[in-house]
Amino acid sequence: MRSSLHTRLARALLLASALGPLQPAAAAPAPAWPRVALPASATAYPIGEQMSVNGTPTRMQGFVTRTAPLDTAAWFRSSLGQPLVETPLLGKMVLGRAQGDYYVSVMLEALPGERGGTRGTVTVANLKAAYEKRDANRAINERMLARLPNGSRLMNQLSSTERGRATAYILATNGHGQQLNRDHVVKRLEAEGYVLEREAGPGQTRAPGVPAEAASGRTLFFKGRDKEAMAVIRPAEQSGSAIVIQTINLVEELK
Repeated sequence: MRSSLHTRLARALLLASALGPLQPAAAAPAPAWPRVALPASATAYPIGEQMSVNGTPTRMQGFVTRTAPLDTAAWFRSSLGQPLVETPLLGKMVLGRAQGDYYVSVMLEALPGERGGTRGTVTVANLKAAYEKRDANRAINERMLARLPNGSRLMNQLSSTERGRATAYILATNGHGQQLNRDHVVKRLEAEGYVLEREAGPGQTRAPGVPAEAASGRTLFFKGRDKEAMAVIRPAEQSGSAIVIQTINLVEELK
């Protein structure tokens, strides 16, 4: 059970890192979250203090360190404590363990270049809050899937709100072709007030924040009043299509 949970969170963490930082949401009073110590040589940078990853309230922090990945992993094995789940994932290593109502994970990968070092992402997920909000999260997922043809499966969902900007990403797959998905997404987003401004085919462009594998598909750019959207439709790993949709909406800030 823990291993399955760890794998799902690891894949969501990988997607979040590939898409780039989501902005932190407006802070709200909350119990103290677990703090994860970093190696002494690490340089930290923020990713998101208040995010939602697949409906789970999440905090993420990135870091780089001069130590090699094996040495960095050994340091976290010692500092995080046991039991510890370890999962190799697409050339990266993810270490994770439960801490009360939370799940803590650290993703490590080698820095490119001859100088070596490690790039890492620390994620703390509030599992109790996710369970308490499961009905609301289910409704959100249903609204997300309504943008896609029948038979679509939601793989990952990321969202954040900060300084009047609500940003959301979804990754879904289905057995339909790219053209059918493209037409369906355009129709649904236009019904929500988005207007298709331009479209780029495979290899023509790579939008910021979209994983490199999206270059094999088509990218659609939409605009609306106080909002914008981007959809990437590409071949799935086995068959059918994979769809990434990003929306950014301006929202009224809480006073």
